[in-house]
Amino acid sequence: MTEILIKDFLGGVMIFLRIGAMFTIVPVFNNRNIPLLPKLTLALLITYILVYTVDLSPVQYEEGLIFLAIMGIKEIITGLIMGATLRFIFDGIGYAALHIGRDMGLVMLEMFDPSTESQNNMLSILFIMLATIVFILINGHHFIIESLAYSFNVIPLGHYTVNGNVVELIIKYSAMMFILSVKISAPIMVAFFLLHLASGIISRVSPNFQVFFVLLPLKLLLGMALLATILPLYVYVFRTLLINYEDKLLELIKFMNS
Repeated sequence: MTEILIKDFLGGVMIFLRIGAMFTIVPVFNNRNIPLLPKLTLALLITYILVYTVDLSPVQYEEGLIFLAIMGIKEIITGLIMGATLRFIFDGIGYAALHIGRDMGLVMLEMFDPSTESQNNMLSILFIMLATIVFILINGHHFIIESLAYSFNVIPLGHYTVNGNVVELIIKYSAMMFILSVKISAPIMVAFFLLHLASGIISRVSPNFQVFFVLLPLKLLLGMALLATILPLYVYVFRTLLINYEDKLLELIKFMNS
């Protein structure tokens, strides 16, 4: 009876390490505005539910502390890799908004965002909040919990998950973050490029005309008008990206078992 309890406890610890590692990096759950106690309680509750459905046979406590420590590190790495996939999408959205805000002249409004632990402007924070709302509306937080449960069926406890296919897939997803930011910000950046081109032509034709004093408020007004027009399209784009994330995460989990 004592052996069963020890094995169940250590198996629960390994499950909790994977869940906790994913919660520390995946958006929505890693938000610093949410107190630590509810997140810890949720992770423990999910662990309690899964401990009776997950195969705990790989947990061999007779092998010693070094074996258990290595297994725990593997579980942490698995959780971090799973959470990084969604983090790439949110970082790409925030990076695109950062470019748009700088073109609009919002550089002076950049500040340190404690929720993301990065330097963002107000527009970047707005885009990330909008993507978070869309993610919750499509029940993305439910899918994160479902993917965790699915991962234990595909990736056994203590399985080494870092291989060539996984590294290649992570590099591909991280590169998509920059491509995504360019695609999101492209319409507004092109409009500002044409505006800068026109202001350059005006300054050459009429050197006495103070283009700089006209350009700053014009950029702000043009950016707000474009955002008001394109914002519904951005909501649709965010929804499509986050729905496609489910297929990407399942693909990553399958590669982590190969």
